Amino acid sequence: MARKASVDSGSSNGFDDIIGVSLLAAALLLVVAQLSFHRGDISLLTTPVNKPTHNWIGPLGAWLAWGSFLPFGVVGYLLPTLLALFGVAYLLNFLSYLRVRLRWSLFWTGGILVALTGLLYIMGESGLLGKAHERLGSQSAGGFLGWITYGET
Repeated sequence: MARKASVDSGSSNGFDDIIGVSLLAAALLLVVAQLSFHRGDISLLTTPVNKPTHNWIGPLGAWLAWGSFLPFGVVGYLLPTLLALFGVAYLLNFLSYLRVRLRWSLFWTGGILVALTGLLYIMGESGLLGKAHERLGSQSAGGFLGWITYGET
């Protein structure tokens, strides 16, 4: 049997397009801020702050990148990819199951982020990642897990 087309199936396309473009713009902004991150731009990390700011987005971009590296560490580089994936899902109605089951998609995405953060924390503590977290200005390669586990600062 053929399914009937829903009457209101196209009515939310305009709002979905706005969400998709917004998520793609946020992903682009975050990746540019992360790629040009310098820990000297954050006043909490260094005492003479860089003048002018090295971050291409400016001080807001420096704080945005640091805000993604602090809880997640190196895994913060995956956040723009995930934002872009959800943006494409909304914009092009591609991977529509991500949008239909949004709660479960966000739940499992968060679970994967936490698991990868833990894995990179273990790898960072064993020395496999070198001093990657120091270049990022993060607590450890796994972000807050070093602070939670050992109370490190």
